[in-house]
Amino acid sequence: MMSEFLQNARELLPTHSRVESDRFGIDVARLNIPIDSPASDIQIAQICNESSADLLILRYPSTRNRLAQSLAELSKAQAFQADTLVYFSKDLDPKTENSKTHDKWKFSIANVDDKFSIEALSQTIFQNYPNHYRSNHRIESQAIVDGYVEWALSGLTDSAKLTVMIETPDSNKIGFALVSFDGNGAEIELNGVHPEFQSQGAYSALLQMLMGYLANQKVEKLSISTQIQNTRVIRIWVKSGFNLDFSLNTFHIMPRH
Repeated sequence: MMSEFLQNARELLPTHSRVESDRFGIDVARLNIPIDSPASDIQIAQICNESSADLLILRYPSTRNRLAQSLAELSKAQAFQADTLVYFSKDLDPKTENSKTHDKWKFSIANVDDKFSIEALSQTIFQNYPNHYRSNHRIESQAIVDGYVEWALSGLTDSAKLTVMIETPDSNKIGFALVSFDGNGAEIELNGVHPEFQSQGAYSALLQMLMGYLANQKVEKLSISTQIQNTRVIRIWVKSGFNLDFSLNTFHIMPRH
């Protein structure tokens, strides 16, 4: 979540990712560098160099524009940039958000009965979705899609999350958004609309109706992220009032053989 990169500086240690390790059949660890971390680029590179994981996923603020060079010079590991993630956010105003209505689309809160719909939508929406996993030849394509499906379904069983759906007037579920909460803020972890209904205003309506719902729930700030090349959705966010907060470089680091 966005909060991982905004929290107070702490000791930097890679964290084993059991879910990703089980899914991909290799030992996966993660290392997130907070924006205010006092660690030097050399220190971060050394941590990466000493990692014993088959794959260490490193995310760090793009403002560290010299860290990539240190990673390129690792002696025990090879590193490459897998993507750049951009974070946007918007302050929610109940008066403003509640003034937006959409007669063409229906908005609903998902429950366990929507499992099949969310699973089917995820399989389609994320089939060819660009992400850092796809930059790594060691990770199978179907395993990546399976990961998105598992992630999407988590909102149906996790009380700290919310899944909302957008439907056509005849109750055909065509898109969803998975939201997590942190204090007075919320973050859209995953979202999308079926390709057959893109460019028809469905995604914008989903986003706007979700913002109205969250504003009514006293959520003060909504955040969202995507890969930097996903300009189509970024344009919708900006038009909806979101602003860029920061960007993160994602590196994959693996032992040299």
